[in-house]
Amino acid sequence: MRRLRREERGASLVEVGIVLPMLIILAVGLAEVGFLVIDYVTVTNAARSGARTGAAAAKDPGADNAILEVIEEDICNLRFSDFDTITIKVYEPEDDGTVPDPPGSTVNEWTNTGSLTCGATGHGFSCSNGCPWVSTGRDNILPDLDQLGVEITYTHTSITGIMPWLDLTLTETAVMQIEPNTRG
Repeated sequence: MRRLRREERGASLVEVGIVLPMLIILAVGLAEVGFLVIDYVTVTNAARSGARTGAAAAKDPGADNAILEVIEEDICNLRFSDFDTITIKVYEPEDDGTVPDPPGSTVNEWTNTGSLTCGATGHGFSCSNGCPWVSTGRDNILPDLDQLGVEITYTHTSITGIMPWLDLTLTETAVMQIEPNTRG
């Protein structure tokens, strides 16, 4: 067996001391990014579910409430984002699918009241702009069907605080064509 020279003693301990913190930071960073992706997928699904519900509900007077209940049910699965900043816009999109700017009469903006009603009937959102785009005014007669968009804005915060640049405000949008009235 070879004897270690005096200069080589403790070298592996120094190497571990250098490499281990970098591996821990990398692992925590990967976990933080994973939490962000989980929230992104959850909100994407919530926006799609809301738009799908709105497209099916069309002119039903309770369409916006149905949209909000479906979205809230999905949003209640968020684990790593801040509920206080969730804004939902139900809107008739421009020709390119974007939210009208200025919003005018075709955007209903909903913000949560601070407490979501996960698992309960009703929803925890209030209309912050008077909700001028009434569901009964949405066109579901061929050939000029309206489109309905849902935009959800939320804030994701870093779980550990080690990576504060992951404190992000994100927006997810889904647009669907309102289903035609085939019953006449």
